[in-house]
Amino acid sequence: MCLMSKERPVVAPGPCPMSVGAFCRLAVAGLVVLSPLAVAGEVALTTGFEYSSGKYGSRELSTSWYVPLSIRYEEGPLTLKATVPYLRNSGEVSRTPDGVAIPGTGGTQEGVGDVVLSAGHALFEAGSLTVDGVFKLKLPTADVDKGLGTGKTDASVQADAIWRAGGVSALASLGWKKYGDPEGLDFRNPVFAGIGLSWRVTPGVSIGLFHDWRQRLRPRGSEVSESTLFLSYRLQPEWRLQVYAVKGFVEASPDVAGGMMLSRLF
Repeated sequence: MCLMSKERPVVAPGPCPMSVGAFCRLAVAGLVVLSPLAVAGEVALTTGFEYSSGKYGSRELSTSWYVPLSIRYEEGPLTLKATVPYLRNSGEVSRTPDGVAIPGTGGTQEGVGDVVLSAGHALFEAGSLTVDGVFKLKLPTADVDKGLGTGKTDASVQADAIWRAGGVSALASLGWKKYGDPEGLDFRNPVFAGIGLSWRVTPGVSIGLFHDWRQRLRPRGSEVSESTLFLSYRLQPEWRLQVYAVKGFVEASPDVAGGMMLSRLF
């Protein structure tokens, strides 16, 4: 899920980029934290890491390391974001940053992944309810021969909503994604959704739980179903640290995943 407008939650490029809901694919993919200090003309740089492991329907365990570098620019109702990830995949299955399991090489491969661009705009605001629209474009910059990407362009549209009641926020996301079909595979264009809660424990600390779901990509494939538990801590007014853990419940999701993201606001 990716709530990207001013005075709204934002998604770190953990499970937003690698999970269904967005994030953020730049998530977390998945990972929701409160950002009450966002102002017009704000720039944020984010980096960190995520580790995930799972069998994804195969016999052997496959693992993935994801290290993103993201830049986000926000002014008024508009938010622009770009993410360049570095990947290290091992095993029979490779997991792309947007949470798609594709055939791996059986060994260990690493390199730059697919670049993800996104644009968000505030659509609606009334009282405690806000709704944003987000468009994302994944560019095929990863090495297909290494199993780091599909070699195709993907695009998605989604709506993200948040409703606040004191220090508690209810979050929901609904979207649709157009996948490019890699060689030998015929992907469907799935609907994805997410729902969660976030609690601001103190002015600088938030915790929450978010669940992501996505329709299956292939007729005999599995839906995605995974939950993310997260904590966000404001180290200083311009620094934010986010840590999270992910549990998957089906073959298309990792068995477990976890990561940490550090953001610097300018």
